[in-house]
Amino acid sequence: MSTPLKTLGLVMIASIAFTGCKKFTQTKVYTANEPVYLSYEDLRSSVESDNDRALVRPGKILVTDRYIFINDYEAGIHVYNNTNPSSPEHVGFINIPGNVDMAVKDNTLYADSYIDIVSIDISDPSNIAEISRTDDALSYTIPSTMDYSYPVSDIDRNKGVVTGYKVGEVEEKCANDECGSSYYNAVTVNQGAWSGSMMSEDGTVVDFADNSNNVRSVAQSSTQGAVSGSMSRFMMVEDHLYVISDQSTVKVYSASDNGLSLASEFSPWSDASGWGEIETLFKLNNNLFIGSTTGILIYNVENPGSPEYISDYEHMTSCDPVVANDDYAFITLRSGVECGRVDIDQLDIINIEDIMNPYFINSVSLSNPHGLSIDDENDLLFVCDGPNGMNVYNVTDPNGVVALATRSGDAYDAIANNNTLQVIGEGGLVQYSYDASGALIELSRIDLD
Repeated sequence: MSTPLKTLGLVMIASIAFTGCKKFTQTKVYTANEPVYLSYEDLRSSVESDNDRALVRPGKILVTDRYIFINDYEAGIHVYNNTNPSSPEHVGFINIPGNVDMAVKDNTLYADSYIDIVSIDISDPSNIAEISRTDDALSYTIPSTMDYSYPVSDIDRNKGVVTGYKVGEVEEKCANDECGSSYYNAVTVNQGAWSGSMMSEDGTVVDFADNSNNVRSVAQSSTQGAVSGSMSRFMMVEDHLYVISDQSTVKVYSASDNGLSLASEFSPWSDASGWGEIETLFKLNNNLFIGSTTGILIYNVENPGSPEYISDYEHMTSCDPVVANDDYAFITLRSGVECGRVDIDQLDIINIEDIMNPYFINSVSLSNPHGLSIDDENDLLFVCDGPNGMNVYNVTDPNGVVALATRSGDAYDAIANNNTLQVIGEGGLVQYSYDASGALIELSRIDLD
């Protein structure tokens, strides 16, 4: 039988052992970036026409036979009647909180709204109607625009989506001395707010604005009725919508009059080795090119609901919008941001005549390359060089690319369609006419308010 002294000793030992690993709770008050939330209820009841709004923060673009759609970053989409490119007319603004990307098929607009995808009837762009909403289709991301002098406080997803931050005093309960230890140091965040950089809850940068879509040649542009800019992560493949939903996943939705239904989803890295983040989508014939920070992966999408891996090509870690024709893929590689971790700014040309074995052909030095577009009929390539303007190249001979013209002004993305070039930048949108020589003649401008 244990004596009272032995029993007391055992209790004390157990107590010491327990308290040695127990985490004591304390409350700490400190200054941080506090998230500002939009509730899920408000988010999902806010899509409406608001036609008095002027363009404030231009983002991605999409062109149809009649309209130009311009994303107003995280606010919604402006619609312009572009029947006469010399005099585009603003016909409506669609209020869509958190909008960055879009795709159009017939009279339906598909747009992201933070974590959701919204299907919208645009038969009358000045008086739209929401058809359906696909909840939680996209990853939960938070903005990168903040006061970089302070950390970011914890995110509570139950409160809604994060629309911004305010600096204030934060009171937090935490274990031992761990207050603030889990907070992301805001100084390391990509500060390119204009480009649409976002970061995930754990602080990983998600630069969805540097994703490209099916920028097609003039001959191909009429097959879908809409041409997206090279920075989009949405793409229509026949009656399916392809969406880069996070850094490693592509979701494929079947699109109908009633909205979207998930047909399949896949991670490109399940078919090819690599640790990069997927960024871009481009379709040529039955081939889908998926660009990542470390290369491109090629899939067959003859059956659009079930893509099949074909091959891949590896390049240095960099941002990489991509377009292609039957023989060559053109990739812009850019440094100076989170996705560009090497000091390289150039256009790479890849031979894809044998789609099973793509290989490097040539490169052209640039200053700050962003989006690009190709007119395959005229062998013209239009490359946005950021604040350095727009460059036009003849790419008949990929080993001897010829520079034809340059236009000044910030250039973020471009669409070449029916001998008209739309160029979007921080100052707004500029439209040019062009011919086979690559000469650009300005037609009109859509400026900021």
